Amino acid sequence: VLNPAGSLIGEIRDLLQDGSEALDFGWIFDCAVKNEVAPFLYYNLKAMDNIPAAVLERFRNSYLYAVRKNVINAEEMLRVLRSLEKGGVEAIPLKGSLASEIIFGNPGLYPATDIDILVRRDDLEGAGKIITEAGYSKNDMIAGDLLSSHYHLLYRKDDHYLELHWNLAKRYFETDPEFWWEESRDMEYAGAAVKTLSPERYIMYAIFRLFDHGFRPLKFSVFVYGLASKYSASIDWGKLVHLARTYKMERVVGFTLKLIGELFGTPCSYDIQSAKVLGYDFFKKKVIAGIFAEAERPHLDMLIYTFLLDSPAEFAKVISDRFFPRMSEIRLRYGLPAGSKKAYAYYLANPVLMIIKRR
Repeated sequence: VLNPAGSLIGEIRDLLQDGSEALDFGWIFDCAVKNEVAPFLYYNLKAMDNIPAAVLERFRNSYLYAVRKNVINAEEMLRVLRSLEKGGVEAIPLKGSLASEIIFGNPGLYPATDIDILVRRDDLEGAGKIITEAGYSKNDMIAGDLLSSHYHLLYRKDDHYLELHWNLAKRYFETDPEFWWEESRDMEYAGAAVKTLSPERYIMYAIFRLFDHGFRPLKFSVFVYGLASKYSASIDWGKLVHLARTYKMERVVGFTLKLIGELFGTPCSYDIQSAKVLGYDFFKKKVIAGIFAEAERPHLDMLIYTFLLDSPAEFAKVISDRFFPRMSEIRLRYGLPAGSKKAYAYYLANPVLMIIKRR
C-alpha cells in the first residue's frame, strides 16, 4: 500500500526496532521479488530510519531497475501507438509502464513486463501488419490457438514482448469485445493523447486478470488497489456491480474488492465491502497463503477458485472445459505446436495432469 497510515508505520518501526536482527530480510526480499512488489516495499521502507543499509540498497536497486525498464517500455509503447494511429487503428494501452506513472504516480513502482494493447477485432489484421512493420515478429506457431482460446497474439522485437488483444476476458467469462470500448476516455500521457478504459471496465479487467492467474503474484492485487484508489472519486460502484452481474462476474468482483479492501484499505462502496460472499474466509486464507508459498498445483488451485463463479451451471461448464478443453487449449497448456499428434495423448491424460501437474 502507498502512503500507509502513520500508526502503521509506527507499528512496523517498533517491530523492526525490537526484532530487526531476528528478521530474515533475505526471505522478505525474495518474497517481494517473487510477487513483483519490491519497488513498493522500497518506497515505504525508505521512510523508516532503522532498516539495515544493505537491505535498503537491495530494494533500491530493484526500484531503479524497474524505473529503467519502465522508461524503455513506455518509449516503445508510445512508438507503437503512434504507428497504429498513423495507420488508422484505434488502440488502448493496458497496465505496465503506463499504469506505473498514471495510476501510482511513479515510473518505477509497478514493474512492466510486456506491452499490452487492445484493438478492435476488425482491426486485428491491420494492426498486426503495422506492428510487423515496426520491427516485431509474430509467433505464428501458436497464433491460431491463441486467437481461438486467449483472444490475443504475441509479438517480439529484441527484448520487447507485445500482446495484441481484441478481448479482455476468456475461458471463465464471455464478454462482447465491444464492451471494453464503451465509455472509454482520452487522457494525456508523456505529452501524447492516449485512450484508456472506463474506470469500471478497467477494474473488471484487472480483477479478471488477477482471478485468471490464481490471485498470484501480489502485484496483480496491488494493481486493483491502485485503480480503485486512483479513480475512487469517479467510479460508479453501482454501475460496476451491474456490469459484473451482467457478465456473471459478480462473486469474483465482490470477493476481490472485499479482500483488497481489508488488505489495503481500498476505498470502494460500503455495499461491496459489507457484502457476504459464500466461502469468503476460506478463499481469503487460500489467497493469502498463496502469496507466501510456491504454487505447487496451479491448475488444481484454479479448480478451487472456480467456485467463485456466479452459478453452479457456470462452474460445471468451466470444470468441463478445463478437463476436456478444445485442442487449441491443450496445445497452449502443454507447449505443443499446431498439428502436433502428441496433443491427442495429452488430451486423454489431461484430467490427471490437471491435478498432479506442478506448473
